[in-house]
Amino acid sequence: MKKLLLGAAISAAFFVGPANAAITLDGAGKPVITPADTYEVYLSGASAPVKFIEQLLTSAAVPAASRVCNPSFPIYKYKDNVSGSDQNAYLCVGNTANPTLAPLLAGAKKNLLVYKRSLGGSAQGVSPIIANSAINFLRVDVAANCSAPVIGGGLSTLTCAYTEGDLTVSKNVIPDFGVSDVDPIQFQGVNTPAGFAAVTAADLLKLNVKSAAAQVFGVVVNTKLRDALQQAQFPATNTCNPTNAGYAAVRESATCQPSLDSAQIASIFVGKLSSWTQLKLGAAGNLFASTTAPGIKPLNARVHICSRTNGSGTKAQFGVKFLNYPCTGSVGTPPKPDTGILPETVAQAQVHQMGSGGQLAECLSELDSGVDTIGTAFNNTYGARWAIGIQGTENNATNSSAYRTIRVDGVTPTLANVVNGKYKDWTELTFQTNKVHVFDAGELNIVNEIIKQAGNPAVMAATNPAALHTWGQAGFLAVPTSFAAPANGVINLASPVNPLSHAVSATVSANACRAPVLYNGTGGLQLN
Repeated sequence: MKKLLLGAAISAAFFVGPANAAITLDGAGKPVITPADTYEVYLSGASAPVKFIEQLLTSAAVPAASRVCNPSFPIYKYKDNVSGSDQNAYLCVGNTANPTLAPLLAGAKKNLLVYKRSLGGSAQGVSPIIANSAINFLRVDVAANCSAPVIGGGLSTLTCAYTEGDLTVSKNVIPDFGVSDVDPIQFQGVNTPAGFAAVTAADLLKLNVKSAAAQVFGVVVNTKLRDALQQAQFPATNTCNPTNAGYAAVRESATCQPSLDSAQIASIFVGKLSSWTQLKLGAAGNLFASTTAPGIKPLNARVHICSRTNGSGTKAQFGVKFLNYPCTGSVGTPPKPDTGILPETVAQAQVHQMGSGGQLAECLSELDSGVDTIGTAFNNTYGARWAIGIQGTENNATNSSAYRTIRVDGVTPTLANVVNGKYKDWTELTFQTNKVHVFDAGELNIVNEIIKQAGNPAVMAATNPAALHTWGQAGFLAVPTSFAAPANGVINLASPVNPLSHAVSATVSANACRAPVLYNGTGGLQLN
């Protein structure tokens, strides 16, 4: 039916690990994918939670009964050669310690292959599910498409050639389920992806929708802009100022995290500020003129925005939270669209719409360094520039990319500040399946188990440490529609549950346009 995988020729096949391991390798050390012993499921949609989903599938820190893969055996990650996170797939020996998966793994099929398409963002986890139509996924069954595995971080990673629509390195498949950063009804207006119609109330009747986790988002700026904001917002006598001798030791701390107000952020993203001289911060009366620390100030003050393409859930939730769009139709203001090839002499903010969170990170980093990485998604023809963007807070916890998360309205985007009601930029991510989608034998059980464990606070307690930033703990929270929130209103990182919800009852599902409130009076809120 929808499956296209073929067993590759085995030149020197052997079992990996103990004799009962089911994944074989060819003579080049690449896995041989065999449909007869492998369940295959296809997940499309949101790029923001891609790291969380990877950990859910592969991390040995996840409780044994909740694991999808068995970490006692090698786990293979496939990634595209564009951003490494546009298209992924995970091949593993299934975890028989999971009581839901154990009966399925008792037969001939011992392995799991989970495809994850993030390219195009959340709407690819909504619109194709509604239409029950095929979209493009990475092709991993052709050994020549992929490199030999590189071991690191608990995974054996293969990099595979990928070009959207090229069926030698991709394949068209109807996704089994989708994931989106916001509830499906938000994908209308400019949030509608190319090739699909806006989501309607009638479309929702075709879907099974499950809120799984509260995901925290942040406003991010490239490193040079972060440093400029620190100079503008902290006096020279403060070690958080880049001109201070003590700056290097504290620059990444929570104390030194700069802030922009919601109105400033909204004005930037709708294109009302074309130059950083219009941001009235600092001793000289504007941000650009106030920046004097060496190596921070670019040659040009033009505003650059690393945004996301239409259909991105990250972009959709930003519109809801900062621009009231599409909540009130024409009254709300959508973000400024992509400006294409626009000379910087034109007095407009430059908007670069990127297809995934990985591509957005590249946009920010390349504008920070002034370097263009040939053959990748973003083409930097400008040199070093200040840039701003939007990103899920589980990204870049190690500060390996040249961008940083800032405060919004003076509030740091930590899980604690979501739970106490202070930080506003979060939404419930949802999983979708089509009510008439035909699953191969056993696959619906696997899909439902992945969705279930994606909402499990025990899983989040195991995976959230990867989102520990220098400014605090970010990541995911279980939703109170499924789990009880702490009555004292204090975050419990061992079982993180959000007392707030955009849903009002078990029968009225989450809608990001609805103001979040305590769910059914459960949980509590700290006032301090």
